[in-house]
Amino acid sequence: MRGEPAAVASGRAAVDELVGLLDLAAVEPTGDPAVTDRLVPLAGVFAGRGAARGPARRYGGLIAAQALAAAGRTVRSGRPVHSLHAYFIRPGDSHRPVTYLVETLRDGRSMSTRRVVAVQRETPIFFLTASFHDPGSGLEHAQPPPEVPPPDEVPNLAQVLARAPGTLAAVEHMLFAFDARYIGPPPWAQKAGEARKAGERAGDVPRRAWVRVAGKLPDDPLVHAGALTFISDLPLLLSSMVAGHGQAWRPGDAGVSIDHTVWFHRPCRADEWLLYDCRSPWAAGGRGLATGGLYAMNGDLVATVAQEGLLLARPAQQAE
Repeated sequence: MRGEPAAVASGRAAVDELVGLLDLAAVEPTGDPAVTDRLVPLAGVFAGRGAARGPARRYGGLIAAQALAAAGRTVRSGRPVHSLHAYFIRPGDSHRPVTYLVETLRDGRSMSTRRVVAVQRETPIFFLTASFHDPGSGLEHAQPPPEVPPPDEVPNLAQVLARAPGTLAAVEHMLFAFDARYIGPPPWAQKAGEARKAGERAGDVPRRAWVRVAGKLPDDPLVHAGALTFISDLPLLLSSMVAGHGQAWRPGDAGVSIDHTVWFHRPCRADEWLLYDCRSPWAAGGRGLATGGLYAMNGDLVATVAQEGLLLARPAQQAE
């Protein structure tokens, strides 16, 4: 649009790219038996575009979101995803396309299950199983959200990092098409040797932020589920694993995802504010576990996330 600020135009372009990345093209199967199970029927093969921006190492949230989009394309309309379980087995290249082979494990009266294999350069790099369920009725309960200030009372990144343009550029690059407002000190504010409060254990320290896609998305529920999957793998989750350990953290330092699970509880719009409440119940042996809840503005728990990662945070003595 003529005359709009450069930042607005850039943000709109990033959101448009996100929508394009989730719009997979159906392609003809190659018949390669090395990456599919002969006993399970192939439901479809889809091509996912490479990202025009971002680091070369393929971001886990993107590949999981594209795999979910591929699986959802093979399930009848009106049967939404209720869970996904994913394993990252090899690093991928974000700038190259990925082929997604979708297998039908089950189509029942109320549930469907799909398995997705992501292939790049003729090598499997990622596996995902997704389950879809016709919504029913029954008992209801949910963990309430923590009491936090609303997003319009939380500083945005430009305000928090006004005196650190280099860090701002790195974080915005990492967040891509998403807007995040951190509640309390952001992950990169953790310093080497930082002391915990009396009686507080590492892992008790929550990481919280308001997050959303930074622009309007189409009304397609599968697009919003894909964008929510993308959000679920933001570095906030991995950074909770090192919270309270007194180690310095920079964007990209926290670790590498090994496996990732999302349970989708209620439909939501990923272009509206969601509160992401993350903490880590365990870390040892070079690995850490983090869990998170995503809450809508009305307090509904819309998704629960769990992730295990390899912890690659720099030792305190190497921090800058």
